[in-house]
Amino acid sequence: MKKITPIMIGLIALMFVFSSSWAEQKVHIVQEGDTLWDISQMYLKTPWKWPLVWANNQEITNPHLIYPNDRVIISRENGKIKITIVPAQEVAESEPEVYSPQEIAKVKEKSIVVSPQVSTLIYSPTILEGSGEVIGKQDGGSIASVNDIILLSMRTDVIPQQGLTIAAKVKEIKKNKTIVGYLYKIVAMAKVTDVQSGITKAELTYGNQEVEQGQIIFDDLAAIKPLSLDISEPSFTAEGRILALHGGLTKASEMDIVIIDLGKSNGIQDGALLGIYKEIPVEEKKTSVRNYEGLALVLQTLETSAMGLVVDADGPIEQGFIVAQPE
Repeated sequence: MKKITPIMIGLIALMFVFSSSWAEQKVHIVQEGDTLWDISQMYLKTPWKWPLVWANNQEITNPHLIYPNDRVIISRENGKIKITIVPAQEVAESEPEVYSPQEIAKVKEKSIVVSPQVSTLIYSPTILEGSGEVIGKQDGGSIASVNDIILLSMRTDVIPQQGLTIAAKVKEIKKNKTIVGYLYKIVAMAKVTDVQSGITKAELTYGNQEVEQGQIIFDDLAAIKPLSLDISEPSFTAEGRILALHGGLTKASEMDIVIIDLGKSNGIQDGALLGIYKEIPVEEKKTSVRNYEGLALVLQTLETSAMGLVVDADGPIEQGFIVAQPE
């Protein structure tokens, strides 16, 4: 019989220290409709602070499947928050199953939830026009933050209290000087307050960076939620390269974004695990060898390129590294 797995989520990226008012541990009994997003909001004061560093927490198999009466134990260990989910039907003598990323990929119906922070990124084959754009701030200036009133030029009809999403173009992705895609990031959310003479006023209700003149408005994007992916290890013979990085300055590490020049035409799909390798020349033999540098989980796929999340890294990952089927 398959063992029931306690899901251990070590939020090591947070380095969040409990205040002295916290007890050694808290126990939350899961209610109908609870999600890890909600629990993070409740206990970490923000839903954005639960990056799922699953490459370093191999016990995680399907963390978004929590059920009523499961116990969520919030504790501290060496100054870091640790969340342990204990299934209500857990058998006392059972031991947790441990999966490496490669093993997860080989088991059917395995899936993973990636931090909602990643869901703010949009990799598009074309320039996004949206439903309008930011003109500026109501009281002057071109930069705004939460609670400010911003002015918008909309190409669609909106009404007071309607929610809007604001996105900014991060970069153009090029291969041999040819643009293969555009990386965008959702930077804020706003609520319409008034429409006058073709100008829409909106209050900024959330922002992960400042809102600037010229950024794009969407009136039809779904709410930002954790990204759920079915993991696969694709079979393909093509080799690609890392075209661009996002997250690090000049190099990437775990939880950073890479853009690769493999896509749907190469048999790559969302949820695919890809190996990252560094090519090392061997001058004496006039050849080269490959050294494993990490794994990337594909988040969004275009026809000839894709966006991936680095989930394992042996060292700094750089533009130009080889991407291929994991060995």
